[in-house]
Amino acid sequence: MRLRHDGQDDVRRAIAVAGQDAHLFSTTIRENLRLAKPSASDDELFEALREARLLEWVEQLPEGLDTLVGEEGRELSGGQRQRLVLARALLTGAPVLVLDEPTAHLDHATAKALVEDIFSAAGSRTVLLITHRPEGVDLADEVVVLRGWRT
Repeated sequence: MRLRHDGQDDVRRAIAVAGQDAHLFSTTIRENLRLAKPSASDDELFEALREARLLEWVEQLPEGLDTLVGEEGRELSGGQRQRLVLARALLTGAPVLVLDEPTAHLDHATAKALVEDIFSAAGSRTVLLITHRPEGVDLADEVVVLRGWRT
């Protein structure tokens, strides 16, 4: 893939971003996931949720995938919001995943397991993990540490 010669739509299809401040819409879990892939079957949605360590929780909800997340996802915890955004990024199938602080609202054990699951689910995709935490650093092929950064 040579991004320099591709159009914006090609670049958008090639890169999926799960940012720590990604937006959730005031609709259902299902519709928030389908933003990534409108034609996704429930099985595909469940797989993305499993990969993001959210499936068990969704299966316990009375409305399941049809549960409303509230305005900007306010009915969810910070960790649930982050993992839903991650599931959405995984669902795209994009060859590059950019994950900005995917474990920001999680305890150490959950964060470690989630990052391991992400790398496993990513398969041959490239994962750019942006984090302040140690979870997942040992899974990376290359680590870049920024020090003394100023804005």
